[in-house]
Amino acid sequence: MSDIYYPVAHRLQEEIDSFKTRYDNFDTSLIPKIFIESLKLTVIDFKPSKSWGSSHLIYFVTVKEKREPLVLRANLGFNRNPETVMVIEKLITEKVTKLGVPTNTVIYADVSRKKFPFDFQIQEVLQGKDPEIYFKGSKADYNKISFDLGIKIAKLTKLKFKKFGRFNEKSAINGKLIGTKNSFFDYITVCLDDDIRYLVKAKVINNNKSKIIRQLFDQHKAIINLDQGSLIHHDLADHNITFQGTKVTGIFDWETAVIGDPVLDLASCPTWRTFYPREEKLIKGYQTITDLPDNFKEKMNIYRLRTMLWKIVYAIRMDILNEQRKETFYNALKSFNL
Repeated sequence: MSDIYYPVAHRLQEEIDSFKTRYDNFDTSLIPKIFIESLKLTVIDFKPSKSWGSSHLIYFVTVKEKREPLVLRANLGFNRNPETVMVIEKLITEKVTKLGVPTNTVIYADVSRKKFPFDFQIQEVLQGKDPEIYFKGSKADYNKISFDLGIKIAKLTKLKFKKFGRFNEKSAINGKLIGTKNSFFDYITVCLDDDIRYLVKAKVINNNKSKIIRQLFDQHKAIINLDQGSLIHHDLADHNITFQGTKVTGIFDWETAVIGDPVLDLASCPTWRTFYPREEKLIKGYQTITDLPDNFKEKMNIYRLRTMLWKIVYAIRMDILNEQRKETFYNALKSFNL
């Protein structure tokens, strides 16, 4: 899965369809065996997560040896190749924790499929609550959360890696994090032509506009490319953070993390559903830690456009395209007078 742009959007349709029945096809009698063989922990009880959006099986598991429940995150072994990103996430979260940025603690990850026919992680439960479910505060409160999230994004820029794009799976198995692309432009344009063709076929854009969109990326190549890439979460939606009061208490789900330009996080984050506009406060929080780069506005525009291209493809494939998503896409085009 290393040579795709965004896992959620660019999986095989067959795999996406399997997510709907993933809990129906899982043998839960394996859960106690997983915990005893992996960590020598005795399972007392478990219950599935109510989250509808995940492509994984997620169970909250109570064990005899710990006061707090643990999280089991697994797949169904749909792909022939192991989901090495589960190991990558463990390596990433260990480094993020050392930065002082709150994140999920992955205790154990196994993608060998030697004992069990699927890949899985065991995690600690994050402190705080899901904003999408529990945020009941004011706009001022939400602004403070967005500001704090901007600070967290800026802190992630301290984590530098070789190369760009998604992480090399073979290197990750050996405990090393390195990219798969020689330039950030090489990553940004992965699946770009496919996404544009898909939207033409779906009649979201016409053929003439598709050519202009494709040319825009070539025209921005110089400002997309970087000498050094840093860690990008790439999926900073409210459902991937936890909060307490007006502070972000956790960032999790690093499945889509890449190496590249942190402006991509600033551009993509506000395109998710939010209670109030997020971009202004997010950027101000970011600026308290580090300066904005040259060509910041141009970078924001091209990264937002790249984000919305894959998001509209995904929305159509999942049959969740609505007027709000369309409006966000057309606003991204308006930045280029399209």
